[in-house]
Amino acid sequence: MANVAFHIPLFPLGVFLLPGEQTGLHIFEPRYRQLIAELEDAMMEGREKDNRFGIPFHHDNLTASTGSLAKLVEVKKVHPGGRKDIVVECVGHFETRRFESISSPKLYPAGQVVARDIGLDSELNAQHIALVIRIKEILADREVDVSELPSCTISDVTSWLGLPPAHKHRLLTSNPVGRSVFLESVLRWTLSILQQESRIDKGYFPN
Repeated sequence: MANVAFHIPLFPLGVFLLPGEQTGLHIFEPRYRQLIAELEDAMMEGREKDNRFGIPFHHDNLTASTGSLAKLVEVKKVHPGGRKDIVVECVGHFETRRFESISSPKLYPAGQVVARDIGLDSELNAQHIALVIRIKEILADREVDVSELPSCTISDVTSWLGLPPAHKHRLLTSNPVGRSVFLESVLRWTLSILQQESRIDKGYFPN
């Protein structure tokens, strides 16, 4: 059965979050101040369904059709003139079906979207697991509590690898084969960096 499309406000940003991840935003444009004011009202009144907006991933002057579905968690500070510092949390992901640059009579963009499952619970393969084990061994030598770093699924690993938004977006929206290849390259790169840092700590410098 096809996903049912629904209409939400959209706020394109260079941010791509996983479910449960939070980030802070500084809101200054009038159109997005209008959006946040509406989300704040919904949050204060307990209207969870209305406390939702989409963050289409924007990178290199392009806006992707995929993005993070988010909710307002907290307004941390209100500045003179109406600017606000807020905290939002990802509650899922979406695929845009229709984008409206202005959702009249509102000032902000909006669009028709469908929920998208991007396979966050896909299990790691044997190569991925072997690389993660080697990464954890180096981290353990640095007195990092690796027991706090889960590593059974793609979601587990991406939660602590510290990937930049563009890498995270590519990893989680690729097809299964492309995702596996890219994840392996990310893990190999991470391992290489950690190994080089370890050599430098021991007095060896890479050529």
